[in-house]
Amino acid sequence: MLKKKLFLFALFLLLVFALISYQSIKGKSHFIDFPIYPLRLLEQASSAVTKKINNIINTYILIIGKEAENKRLLREIEDHKAEKSRFSELERENERLRNILKLKSAKRTYIATADVIARDPTNWFQTFWINKGKSSGISKDMVAVTPTGPVGKVNRVFEEESSITLLTDVNSSVAGRLQSSRIEGVLEGRGGELCLLKYVSKEADVKPGDRIITSGLDGIYPKGLLLGYVTNIKKEEGEMFQVIEVSLAQDLFRVEEVTILKK
Repeated sequence: MLKKKLFLFALFLLLVFALISYQSIKGKSHFIDFPIYPLRLLEQASSAVTKKINNIINTYILIIGKEAENKRLLREIEDHKAEKSRFSELERENERLRNILKLKSAKRTYIATADVIARDPTNWFQTFWINKGKSSGISKDMVAVTPTGPVGKVNRVFEEESSITLLTDVNSSVAGRLQSSRIEGVLEGRGGELCLLKYVSKEADVKPGDRIITSGLDGIYPKGLLLGYVTNIKKEEGEMFQVIEVSLAQDLFRVEEVTILKK
């Protein structure tokens, strides 16, 4: 039985071989397609799988490439943002320095320009420290100003640093004057953002927005510096003087450099 099956299988192979040979000589035949049809199906399936795999590989490579490109672009964007921030900071610093140079050339009382290096962390005492001291010619009660207005006066002095008592400190007082009416008063700190202009008569004409300048009568602050603006006025019954709230011209929380002027 086994020999018969082998004989039939060998005969079948010879027949297929003969048909294939005949096709190669006579050309294509529909009859030939039948014995090799399964082979063609197998070839087509293999080709489809290969094509699919190639597509997946190409898509994966494309995605990986796009992801790397996106990461590169994001890094470039962040670098540009950082560069823009540095440029803006340098621009602001240059503007501040130009204003300080103008102040230096305009004031014969100029002593030094210093950076703010520390602030009172509790806000209990309205002070900050600068990186200049005795070695730069600074002494107690000299005035710290910016191009916008006064900041305070020198309180403690060491060789290479000094502390500045700010205008908002409760122990601070400056001889002031209403610029329009020339009425005089004393600007005192309240420990917060606002100051009070005290000792101005209730009969004096004071309006919100009026400018307050230094009068120079305290012998410390030079005359004519802009202290701030009137923001609120109260006239309490039974009192001789008005209660005048003043918003300082210079925001003391934004001071980075100061110019020191002698008395």
